Amino acid sequence: MIAILPTRADTIVDLFLLLLLALLPVMLAGVRLARRGRVRAHAAVMGGCFFVFLAAVVAFEIDVRLNPDLPSPALVPFLVHMCFALPALIVWVLQLARRAQAFSDPLRHRRRGRLVLLLLAATVATGFWLYCATYLGES
Repeated sequence: MIAILPTRADTIVDLFLLLLLALLPVMLAGVRLARRGRVRAHAAVMGGCFFVFLAAVVAFEIDVRLNPDLPSPALVPFLVHMCFALPALIVWVLQLARRAQAFSDPLRHRRRGRLVLLLLAATVATGFWLYCATYLGES
Protein backbone atom coordinates (compact mmCIF):
# COMPACT_ATOMS: atom_id res chain seq x y z
CA MET A 1 0.00 0.00 0.00
CA ILE A 2 1.45 3.36 -1.09
CA ALA A 3 0.71 6.31 1.15
CA ILE A 4 1.53 9.99 1.16
CA LEU A 5 1.04 10.54 4.88
CA PRO A 6 2.45 8.18 7.54
CA THR A 7 -0.86 6.44 8.28
CA ARG A 8 -2.67 3.22 7.37
CA ALA A 9 -4.44 5.03 4.52
CA ASP A 10 -3.42 4.66 0.89
CA THR A 11 -2.65 7.35 -1.69
CA ILE A 12 -6.25 7.96 -2.80
CA VAL A 13 -7.45 8.40 0.80
CA ASP A 14 -4.53 10.72 1.59
CA LEU A 15 -5.16 12.79 -1.54
CA PHE A 16 -8.84 13.01 -0.67
CA LEU A 17 -7.96 14.35 2.80
CA LEU A 18 -5.63 16.94 1.29
CA LEU A 19 -8.31 17.93 -1.22
CA LEU A 20 -10.82 18.36 1.60
CA LEU A 21 -8.40 20.63 3.44
CA ALA A 22 -7.81 22.73 0.30
CA LEU A 23 -11.49 22.99 -0.62
CA LEU A 24 -12.61 25.71 1.80
CA PRO A 25 -9.83 28.23 1.04
CA VAL A 26 -10.53 27.87 -2.69
CA MET A 27 -14.25 28.36 -2.10
CA LEU A 28 -13.59 31.40 0.09
CA ALA A 29 -11.52 32.82 -2.78
CA GLY A 30 -14.58 32.22 -4.97
CA VAL A 31 -16.73 34.17 -2.52
CA ARG A 32 -14.21 36.99 -2.66
CA LEU A 33 -14.59 37.05 -6.45
CA ALA A 34 -18.36 37.48 -6.10
CA ARG A 35 -17.91 40.33 -3.65
CA ARG A 36 -15.65 42.06 -6.14
CA GLY A 37 -18.29 41.72 -8.84
CA ARG A 38 -16.50 39.00 -10.79
CA VAL A 39 -19.62 36.85 -11.05
CA ARG A 40 -18.49 34.63 -13.92
CA ALA A 41 -15.22 33.84 -12.19
CA HIS A 42 -17.15 33.14 -8.98
CA ALA A 43 -19.48 30.75 -10.81
CA ALA A 44 -16.54 29.01 -12.49
CA VAL A 45 -14.67 28.52 -9.20
CA MET A 46 -17.73 27.24 -7.33
CA GLY A 47 -18.82 24.94 -10.15
CA GLY A 48 -15.26 23.71 -10.59
CA CYS A 49 -14.95 23.01 -6.86
CA PHE A 50 -18.16 21.00 -6.97
CA PHE A 51 -17.15 18.80 -9.89
CA VAL A 52 -13.59 18.25 -8.63
CA PHE A 53 -15.00 17.38 -5.20
CA LEU A 54 -17.61 15.04 -6.71
CA ALA A 55 -14.95 13.25 -8.79
CA ALA A 56 -12.76 12.92 -5.69
CA VAL A 57 -15.65 11.47 -3.65
CA VAL A 58 -16.32 8.89 -6.37
CA ALA A 59 -12.61 7.96 -6.56
CA PHE A 60 -12.45 7.75 -2.76
CA GLU A 61 -15.54 5.53 -2.55
CA ILE A 62 -14.27 3.19 -5.27
CA ASP A 63 -10.87 2.96 -3.58
CA VAL A 64 -12.30 2.29 -0.11
CA ARG A 65 -14.74 -0.34 -1.37
CA LEU A 66 -12.24 -2.18 -3.59
CA ASN A 67 -9.24 -2.09 -1.25
CA PRO A 68 -9.46 -4.90 1.33
CA ASP A 69 -6.29 -3.67 3.08
CA LEU A 70 -7.93 -0.47 4.31
CA PRO A 71 -9.52 -0.57 7.77
CA SER A 72 -13.26 -0.07 8.19
CA PRO A 73 -14.24 3.47 9.20
CA ALA A 74 -14.68 4.31 12.86
CA LEU A 75 -18.45 4.20 13.36
CA VAL A 76 -19.21 7.29 15.48
CA PRO A 77 -17.03 9.71 13.48
CA PHE A 78 -18.46 8.23 10.28
CA LEU A 79 -22.07 8.78 11.37
CA VAL A 80 -21.37 12.33 12.53
CA HIS A 81 -19.51 13.02 9.29
CA MET A 82 -22.47 11.78 7.23
CA CYS A 83 -24.82 14.08 9.18
CA PHE A 84 -22.95 17.01 7.64
CA ALA A 85 -21.72 15.56 4.34
CA LEU A 86 -25.10 14.51 2.96
CA PRO A 87 -26.91 17.81 3.70
CA ALA A 88 -23.87 19.69 2.34
CA LEU A 89 -24.11 17.80 -0.92
CA ILE A 90 -27.86 18.36 -1.21
CA VAL A 91 -27.68 22.09 -0.48
CA TRP A 92 -24.66 22.50 -2.76
CA VAL A 93 -26.50 20.81 -5.65
CA LEU A 94 -29.52 23.02 -4.95
CA GLN A 95 -27.29 26.11 -4.94
CA LEU A 96 -25.77 25.19 -8.29
CA ALA A 97 -29.15 24.28 -9.79
CA ARG A 98 -30.59 27.64 -8.76
CA ARG A 99 -27.58 29.77 -9.60
CA ALA A 100 -29.70 32.12 -11.70
CA GLN A 101 -31.38 33.07 -8.43
CA ALA A 102 -28.21 34.99 -7.61
CA PHE A 103 -29.61 37.75 -9.81
CA SER A 104 -33.33 37.49 -9.06
CA ASP A 105 -32.98 36.87 -5.30
CA PRO A 106 -29.38 37.58 -4.28
CA LEU A 107 -30.14 37.45 -0.55
CA ARG A 108 -31.47 33.87 -0.79
CA HIS A 109 -28.49 32.87 -2.94
CA ARG A 110 -26.10 34.39 -0.39
CA ARG A 111 -27.83 32.67 2.55
CA ARG A 112 -27.79 29.29 0.83
CA GLY A 113 -24.14 29.85 -0.09
CA ARG A 114 -23.31 30.52 3.55
CA LEU A 115 -25.14 27.35 4.54
CA VAL A 116 -23.13 25.39 1.96
CA LEU A 117 -19.87 26.78 3.34
CA LEU A 118 -20.91 26.08 6.94
CA LEU A 119 -21.93 22.51 6.13
CA LEU A 120 -18.75 21.96 4.14
CA ALA A 121 -16.63 23.33 6.97
CA ALA A 122 -18.31 20.83 9.31
CA THR A 123 -17.84 18.10 6.68
CA VAL A 124 -14.13 18.89 6.43
CA ALA A 125 -13.71 18.97 10.22
CA THR A 126 -15.57 15.70 10.75
CA GLY A 127 -13.82 14.17 7.73
CA PHE A 128 -10.47 14.97 9.32
CA TRP A 129 -11.72 13.45 12.60
CA LEU A 130 -12.89 10.36 10.71
CA TYR A 131 -9.54 10.08 8.93
CA CYS A 132 -7.65 10.30 12.21
CA ALA A 133 -9.95 7.84 13.98
CA THR A 134 -9.75 5.34 11.11
CA TYR A 135 -6.21 5.57 9.76
CA LEU A 136 -3.98 6.80 12.57
CA GLY A 137 -2.71 4.39 15.13
CA GLU A 138 -1.35 0.91 15.06
CA SER A 139 -1.43 -1.18 11.90
